[in-house]
Amino acid sequence: MSLRTPYACFGWSARAWAQPWGEFLRAHPDLRVADALEVGASAHSSLAPLLLDLAQRVECSTYDAATLPAVQALHSRLLNAEQQARVHYTQQDVRALQGRWNLIVLKSVLGGVYRVHGSSLDDVRTTLSDIVHNYLEPGGLLVTLDNGRTVLEPLLAGLGARRNGWRFFRRGDLPPAQAHYSYGVLSVASAATRWGRLGVRIDDALYWCDRVLTPLAHQHAVHLNVYRRPS
Repeated sequence: MSLRTPYACFGWSARAWAQPWGEFLRAHPDLRVADALEVGASAHSSLAPLLLDLAQRVECSTYDAATLPAVQALHSRLLNAEQQARVHYTQQDVRALQGRWNLIVLKSVLGGVYRVHGSSLDDVRTTLSDIVHNYLEPGGLLVTLDNGRTVLEPLLAGLGARRNGWRFFRRGDLPPAQAHYSYGVLSVASAATRWGRLGVRIDDALYWCDRVLTPLAHQHAVHLNVYRRPS
């Protein structure tokens, strides 16, 4: 895989999202498991290529089966034949998973499934508890990456996914985690999806600004939480 693949896998605002993921990996240098699941892959964002470094077998799932061909096409550009053979594709609903895994990863899933107008934070917490206790093998890890509410949120309420009630989380909204990593103040939306290569440069510039701002802020644009099922 190319040097930029670790960023490209995250889709929009890729460097900002990759920052807490990198911290997670550095804190778990010996993490190797048999089976991993990605929930909520899309044509623009899929972490399955990164999970291949951690798991012998990776299940890549989408909410809508019609999305699977686009995800497979994305992977065909990033993975060699041996890597592709270790990934299989399914349709999964985070609220009713089918199977058990050693590692489950959710990126930008909770905010879209549990939108502010049709659900509550209790619904989110119940689903996380359900995943940990019913779908992880003993000692297994659940990793969630979610959009965070920063001080800019009041200025952005009518823009993009926010118009449709996408849920943006404060750190304290989610259950206490075994580990937490977060990043960003300005990296709250994707310029790349709107303005192509120019947008990528804008996203990268915001990332570097956030290198300075992140330690000064109390709430961040990306939250990564790690939950473990007891052995």
